[in-house]
Amino acid sequence: MISPCNNRVSAEADTAGLQIQPCRNASSEYDQLMTKHIAIIATLDTKGPEAAFMAGMVRERGHLPIVIDVGAFTASSKADFSNNTVAEQAGCSLEMLVRTGARDTVINTMGQGARRVLLALLKQGKLDGAIGLGGNQGTAIAAMALRSLPLGFPKFLLSTVASGNMRPYIGNADIGVMFSVADLLGGPNPVSRSVMSNAVAALVGMVERGEPISPAARGRTIALTALGNTEKAANRIHEQLCQRGFQVITFHASGAGGSAMEELMESGIFSGVVDLTPHELSEEVVGAGAYIPVRPGRLAAAGRMGIPQVVSTGGLEYLCFGPKESIPTRLRKRKTYFHNPNNANVKVSRTEMMQIGTVMAERLNTATGPVAVLVPTKGWSVYGSKGGPLYDPKGNMLLLQALKKHLKPSIPFREIDLHINDQTFADICVETLIGLVQERE
Repeated sequence: MISPCNNRVSAEADTAGLQIQPCRNASSEYDQLMTKHIAIIATLDTKGPEAAFMAGMVRERGHLPIVIDVGAFTASSKADFSNNTVAEQAGCSLEMLVRTGARDTVINTMGQGARRVLLALLKQGKLDGAIGLGGNQGTAIAAMALRSLPLGFPKFLLSTVASGNMRPYIGNADIGVMFSVADLLGGPNPVSRSVMSNAVAALVGMVERGEPISPAARGRTIALTALGNTEKAANRIHEQLCQRGFQVITFHASGAGGSAMEELMESGIFSGVVDLTPHELSEEVVGAGAYIPVRPGRLAAAGRMGIPQVVSTGGLEYLCFGPKESIPTRLRKRKTYFHNPNNANVKVSRTEMMQIGTVMAERLNTATGPVAVLVPTKGWSVYGSKGGPLYDPKGNMLLLQALKKHLKPSIPFREIDLHINDQTFADICVETLIGLVQERE
């Protein structure tokens, strides 16, 4: 079997020292002071006319298009970065890559190559926004590259498959997505011309008028997790922390939300976290649900970064799914409550509750910064409270037994005779976190 990549560059490879030059001479355009640099990622062997049209739209708006060809089969003179260059940035020979005939390998390689081109341009100060376009394969390649750009950086994706499930493509990235309506085939037509123009206008608007992520000064930014089932407590925590001079960023515990929070933790913008609703941990451990974390290892990032954290048990007792038919057959006999016709909450089994408690302890035990666990014994959600459709005090007890059994004795663990949405519980979370932050300072 032919190996196309003799010196494969890993997805995490550092771009330090990587100098990428475009195939075409655009240096004079680079020198225009007011010009923004906008990358267009496309398979020019199939989407050449569409990419050229979008490049023209970028120029009409006074900016410099940088066309990156991620098509593997036909070289194009219209590319600023050729498909050969893109493959080489992934450590591969394009000729040998094509000879493998392995479509998944081609997609992954060109995606990683485009990723490195974008990151190198960003490092050189020659990238202000990026847009990808394509069908299923082009979407996969472009999305892989766009996901590597920082949160808050302008990025957009025009796709023929955008009306379906985009989570595998987008992950927890803040990529604007637009459905192409018509197929991207044969050049602009009355429908695709409008859609492509709007897509370019959306990205240009981000580039010209967007705002980067800017945390509060002096380490005063706190992360907070929430779901509708814990919203009352989250609102109170947010209010109280703001009154104490903190900036609070709340994340919906929807799989992508918690993963985005943990990615931002690694960038160093948070000085503390109230993980009121670590619901995604349950779906990760059980391996089922619509809110499985995009990034594995939920509850590990804050500890790894040494960020002071207060952790509670919001939403750990159920799994989230879409409509009834989306619930796996093996789970359909469990207690289920429909939040709405498109959102089903399914009870976690008692065996799974013990597993969740064990994993929770194991991850918190690795923390290099201060941690406190606060448990409201009168309920972890609206639906899991006494009288609620998912109420199961024995299941909760089994999770807590496993958590206490495996948690390091040095980590404070406190059971509080309140419901998670009680105002007093929220206030205890706030005071505990402030104490940990001050202790760390």
